[in-house]
Amino acid sequence: MMALIVKKFGGTSLATPSLIMHLAKRIASDIKNNNKVVVVVSAMGKTTNELVSMAKQITNHPKEREMDMLLTAGERISMSLFSMALNALNIKSYSFTGSQVGIITTGEHTNAKILSVKGERLLSALNEGITPIIAGFQGVSNSKEITTLGRGGSDTTAVALSVFLKADLCEIFTDVDGFFTVDPRTNVNAKLIKNISYDEVLIMAHMGSQVLHPRSVEIAKRHNIKLFIKPSLNEGDGTMITNAENIESVKVRGISSRLNLALVNLKTADNNIVNLMKKLNRSNVSIELFATKSTDLISVVVEQDKVDSLLSCTEDLCTSVNVSNDIAIISFVGTGVSTDVDVLDKILSITEKYSNDVFGFFTDKIVLSIVTKQVYVEKISNEAAKAFSLVS
Repeated sequence: MMALIVKKFGGTSLATPSLIMHLAKRIASDIKNNNKVVVVVSAMGKTTNELVSMAKQITNHPKEREMDMLLTAGERISMSLFSMALNALNIKSYSFTGSQVGIITTGEHTNAKILSVKGERLLSALNEGITPIIAGFQGVSNSKEITTLGRGGSDTTAVALSVFLKADLCEIFTDVDGFFTVDPRTNVNAKLIKNISYDEVLIMAHMGSQVLHPRSVEIAKRHNIKLFIKPSLNEGDGTMITNAENIESVKVRGISSRLNLALVNLKTADNNIVNLMKKLNRSNVSIELFATKSTDLISVVVEQDKVDSLLSCTEDLCTSVNVSNDIAIISFVGTGVSTDVDVLDKILSITEKYSNDVFGFFTDKIVLSIVTKQVYVEKISNEAAKAFSLVS
């Protein structure tokens, strides 16, 4: 039975012409098995970083419009070479930019959002038996300005096209084997999660897992698009993401960590706490966690490099400020985690020895998070992984 599959390849997968040729052969095999394939590509290897570096050699403050024009060149290189590789294998293929396939975005340069996909040229190509290779990470605004989609933009492109095409499957190929129960870079015994729900992935992505950007998962969940995270350089099992819940009996599915954070305690006069909260809300600084400890003390966790921006917009209301750097959030993700007594007991037992440096516990539906010193992340995560049978 013929399937329509959208396949996205990241920069590491496309780092050299020989790797592109290797992937093209895999695509050719899919097509010869009577599947229709749409390919979305990122820029090759470290091309984006190299383009940013070139811009910085010209000016430390490049215009965002010109950065979008510059950075979209990286994906154009990938798409052209990939299309050449397929044509060399006698698979008829055309490359398209985001604007050419009608990815319409907001006008915000460097971090635009997709408004709609027109897609007439894409449908026409597929109807003519042409395999489209599409530049990820980019689109065009209603005012005809080229835009980029920010971090994880190619993932978002792939999912948005899957929605438009009503694809049977969206495969995201990366340089990792899929989602793991705990960071495999710090624990070689981490287990691959073969099936997981959108909600669990969303929490893990928000709380430190860098396999997928949350925006792409949110779109997939909203439109019930099956996402399959697969390794690009081997034939590993990968991770399937669907709407299924309680796929396995374990309550804790995975552990994620956010690093390089700061804990900021803001003290204000009693009658200013609401005004301070309003200022924080309008600060344009993403606040990871927020707590009011008393009528005059607010604690927030923010990215370490955003502290100065936060303080500059609240200083007129604060009587004192205390900042602790090198903070991390460790999150335990899974259905029932936030309400399960046994789960909390185990986490409390593990963190007891670090109690002087555990600054708070927070729960929300399927996640229980702790705020602690960054130096303890690996120890706590690995102890918890053993306790919840997340390692082999």
